Amino acid sequence: MTIPVEKTLEEVISLVLEESKKALKYPYKFKKPIKNVAIIGAGPSGLPTARHLKEAGFNVRVFERNSVVGGIWAYSEEAPVKPKIPSSPEEADVESEVYDGPDGGVETITVEMTPEIKKLLLTKCPPSPCYRDLQGNNPSRLFALPGLTFPEGTPLFCSHKAIGKYFQDYAEKFELLPLIKFDTSVDLVYKNDDDIWEVYLSKYDVYPSGLVKISSWMETFDAVVAASGIYQNGFVPDFKDLAAWDKMWPDKAIHSNQYRRGSISACDISRSLEGFARSVTMSMRGPFESSAHIVNLVRSTIPKSTTIKPNITSFSNIQGQVDGSVLFEDGSVLDSIDHVIFCTGYTHSLRYFGVGLLKAKSTARHPYADVPESEVLVYRSHPLNVYQEVFLMSDPTFAFVGFPPYFATPTHFDTQAQAVARVWTGNALIPSVYTMSKFTQEYDLGIDPAGLYEVDRRRKEHFSTWLNHHAKMLHKDDGVELPEVENYPEYWEKEGLEALEQWVEISTNHYKNTRESIKKRCL
Repeated sequence: MTIPVEKTLEEVISLVLEESKKALKYPYKFKKPIKNVAIIGAGPSGLPTARHLKEAGFNVRVFERNSVVGGIWAYSEEAPVKPKIPSSPEEADVESEVYDGPDGGVETITVEMTPEIKKLLLTKCPPSPCYRDLQGNNPSRLFALPGLTFPEGTPLFCSHKAIGKYFQDYAEKFELLPLIKFDTSVDLVYKNDDDIWEVYLSKYDVYPSGLVKISSWMETFDAVVAASGIYQNGFVPDFKDLAAWDKMWPDKAIHSNQYRRGSISACDISRSLEGFARSVTMSMRGPFESSAHIVNLVRSTIPKSTTIKPNITSFSNIQGQVDGSVLFEDGSVLDSIDHVIFCTGYTHSLRYFGVGLLKAKSTARHPYADVPESEVLVYRSHPLNVYQEVFLMSDPTFAFVGFPPYFATPTHFDTQAQAVARVWTGNALIPSVYTMSKFTQEYDLGIDPAGLYEVDRRRKEHFSTWLNHHAKMLHKDDGVELPEVENYPEYWEKEGLEALEQWVEISTNHYKNTRESIKKRCL
């Protein structure tokens, strides 16, 4: 990964103003007004999107696969279905959703809860990667969405229960719950010949009797927001002989999103296993020391009892025999393996695009203007042919909130949601498709994608400068005053970095207490 040449906040503002002026001069022209909007997901990105679009006057419908709000923070004892092992980069898990529901009306069937139906439910409405003892690794003050702080007395780093309760409180405060259709899967999103988005849906009602009612139907919208998140489908690299290894020992390998008693992070899983596993070996790609401070900070918490190894060469021995051992790049071999946990990231959760989902083999900048209308080019966990990380360039009536190609907190998703509301109401403009593509390919804010907190103000300035400049220019003659989109306060970055330093000690104590509690209960 090439780290861009860093730019100052003033340089970022200058570049954004230049781009904003081009949008005023060569604006994208929507074919018709937007009134009815579908939002896919009621988690950290879907909820602020619903709030801002509702407040902007749109008719909003939110579809959530789970029975509660919160997205990845909604814990379930049920583990997700094991992902395909391996899922190669070439496949990138871009397997289109196959829709076989009704074209009109509501189709309802009632079936018994068989193992096949159980697997269907876990596939359509999968549990989140949240695990039982999860503690947030973002300071609660900086994690909170604008408009609602965490309750007084909330710890600096709080439990997933507190975070889940926070999102429930947020939905109640802004009266979003009546807009949400729970236990509902979005199976297909399709733009028809009349320039209307068709959203095909299925709802699953499970009864105590063991029966399951499956309802399928279609609704139409002027615009759609994908807010379904990127932590859904576990990604497993295509290591040599892994497929054969997994076929011989299918119960030994899992992805971290199936881990119910640990973390989605390799470092945290190693910490949670300390004192319980006889030995833990961690394989990692690249050098142990990273150029990113946050990565080094996290890796500093790996227990001394964990053995660090380089990347895996193959799931076979030196002779190439699949005997249960693993060969590493340094020539060493590990055998007598009880379990393998892949902490190798995620692929996107955009299968509802069906055949309109295109795959990319890298993040190299493509001529995005050539992507067919209403189709999405994706790489692993995020879409590529998007403007400002948000608007589908070939058809900006589709937007993405919560899919940035870097780590971001819900506060950033709130900013993206404000941009969607401003553009779709005409209170901010985006440039023509050609200009969007040109800016996306050539424009560089000089922000390190591995940065955390220390780059947040420059990331948000991109949005606040653009939205505030357009609000001023578009309403300079009519007297309309829109609320200013404010950047993060100056203390933001300093407080965030200081909190990360505290996280090491706090999380270490958390794991220590958790281990002692488990030993008292189970050993």
